[in-house]
Amino acid sequence: MNVGFCWWLWQRTRKHGDRVELMVHEPFLSFHWASARRNAAALMHRVMIVMLLRTASRVWISIPGWERSLRGYGLGREVPIQWLPIFSNIPAATDLARTQAIRRRYANGDRILIGHFGTFGSLITSLLDPILEALAGDLVKQTILLMGERSEQYRSELIRKQPRLKDVIQATGQLPAEELAHHLSACDLLIQPYPDGVSTRRGSFMAGLANGKAIVTTTGWLTEPMWKASGAVALTRAGDTEAFVERVRQLCEDAGERIRMGTAAGQLYRERFDISHTISSLRQAETMKERECAFS
Repeated sequence: MNVGFCWWLWQRTRKHGDRVELMVHEPFLSFHWASARRNAAALMHRVMIVMLLRTASRVWISIPGWERSLRGYGLGREVPIQWLPIFSNIPAATDLARTQAIRRRYANGDRILIGHFGTFGSLITSLLDPILEALAGDLVKQTILLMGERSEQYRSELIRKQPRLKDVIQATGQLPAEELAHHLSACDLLIQPYPDGVSTRRGSFMAGLANGKAIVTTTGWLTEPMWKASGAVALTRAGDTEAFVERVRQLCEDAGERIRMGTAAGQLYRERFDISHTISSLRQAETMKERECAFS
């Protein structure tokens, strides 16, 4: 709730003519009937957004859905709002031998390696818990690999509740970006459920997409229509554990479909989300600004 910083930016533009461009990854907390503290933070976030929209000459947003959330807080001031797709900060794996060695470490023979990458916060694990519990009976032929910060703690919690999962669920802990890329690439399939649905702001999802993996994920109020149209990911409604698990089982049995989805995912990433597209959008905006200045 850094109101002072937003106020300082506003004053800088008013008094000194500074030019501010705003990047909105997530605009504000939602209100919640059960938490006065959260509601106080949500209210102050909106005060901050009002100040920033009075300040900014341009607003970039991580997903198209944020535009309708922000518009009313401009209080009548028209400011350009443009989607700036988020590229993955995890690179694509390049060393096939390294990837294969990682795969052998976790899933020898014909076992399917199912991965999940994230930070294992409670909103995600509330969806992941029942999915893994439902898959537990299938794990004779499968291994689950948990990747990312707090993955080892989460694995320990799962094993405490279900000791039989000890040999079929593995965890890497936090990994350097390049090492993580090869772990993602080693997986046959990724499971990435999100309570508000998959969207382009989800870095954990974009990392799998950049590495051309078949991904089962969820739809929600923030999910862009493009994901369904792309055919590059498997989608089920957030919270529908039965449908999610059934889609995972189908893909475990269909290597050809996993390959097709992975190829489509990699192609979609290159065509829509590679960093070159971000740079191009920024350059185009700068060129337009220079033209406007030249004619003003």
